[in-house]
Amino acid sequence: MDIGIISTRYARALFGLAKDRGVETPVYQDMKMLADSFTAEPGLKAALANPVIDTGEKERLLRNAAGVEVNDASARFFRLVLQHKRETLLQIISLIYLSLYRKEKNINRMYLTTAVPLDPVIRDRLMYEMRLKTGGTIEFTEKVRPELIGGVVMRMNNYRLDASVAAQLKQVKRQWMEKNR
Repeated sequence: MDIGIISTRYARALFGLAKDRGVETPVYQDMKMLADSFTAEPGLKAALANPVIDTGEKERLLRNAAGVEVNDASARFFRLVLQHKRETLLQIISLIYLSLYRKEKNINRMYLTTAVPLDPVIRDRLMYEMRLKTGGTIEFTEKVRPELIGGVVMRMNNYRLDASVAAQLKQVKRQWMEKNR
């Protein structure tokens, strides 16, 4: 059994159904919440894999993990997955659905890590510039890590820029060590 192929088929089927019904955005929100729930609560995957827990309880668990009001297409999809005993694949399926949706809607994910919280004016300007460069929308995630000392680490799609003071200090240290061997 190839987990990637099966998960991709389920995710594509859900995306196709949601697109046909015009509910791809609400289903995207459900899948995003579900993926976040898997990350925040590692016990969720174990509970879904537990054969002692009945299907009805697993369905309620999935509805709660996907948000307060789950779209009908998402709820029906959860029932289908549970009927076919594929609940252990739901985390991967949700991530693939998110990827399909973002590709279709030209949504770029941008992660920005700084030593101090970013000024809202600078954040807005950065998002504006990135929207112009990509021609799409930006999903922005900001993280504060004081150990960077200063500067910024930006990751977007397959591009990564580390302009932090900590990275520059490591580079200086490495160059000094190579020079003084």
